[in-house]
Amino acid sequence: MAAPTATPEMLNPDRIDNSGDGLQYMTLEEYASLPELEDGYTCELVRGMVVREPGPSWSHRLLQFKLAKRLDAWIENVGQGEVGLEGDCILSENPDTVRIPDVAVLLRRRSTDNEPGGWLRGAPDIAVEVLSPSNTPRQMRERMDDYFGAGALRVWIVDPTARTVVIHRPDQASMLFKDGDRLEDPEVLPGFALDVTELFER
Repeated sequence: MAAPTATPEMLNPDRIDNSGDGLQYMTLEEYASLPELEDGYTCELVRGMVVREPGPSWSHRLLQFKLAKRLDAWIENVGQGEVGLEGDCILSENPDTVRIPDVAVLLRRRSTDNEPGGWLRGAPDIAVEVLSPSNTPRQMRERMDDYFGAGALRVWIVDPTARTVVIHRPDQASMLFKDGDRLEDPEVLPGFALDVTELFER
């Protein structure tokens, strides 16, 4: 994800968070009703504040698609679950947070009926984030904390520059995969394997 820029003018002037900090926050329903942003931009809701950022580059999207395709093949083989690209996930409320992982893996399907925006409630079992050059370690740590706080089993951080994938766990353990390695996590994805070199080939 690219570096965020908050847009305070989009905050709801009628809703004040009960935290006592005096800031004004947007609800899930208000966020869901916002008009679509102009081409080339995306937005998320982070602790009640709308964050607007440039959309992914072409190479970023190719990497997303390649990962999603391989993960979806594994889902089809096991016969349950779903894989989605850039789907909104409601991670917390009061103040509300809606994150959009680059790739989301559900090990079992979940209903999104009656949810604001038709979004997924809770984190995906696996949230995949592809790094952009402007991302900072602090930003990614905050994203991981949000995902794990909402029930994620794993967060993958894919770094196209370093050609690495790091699989993070809720207990703060991590596994690093680099060129020449096979990307595997048998505890969560039994039988899944992906050659890291192949992943980053164009």
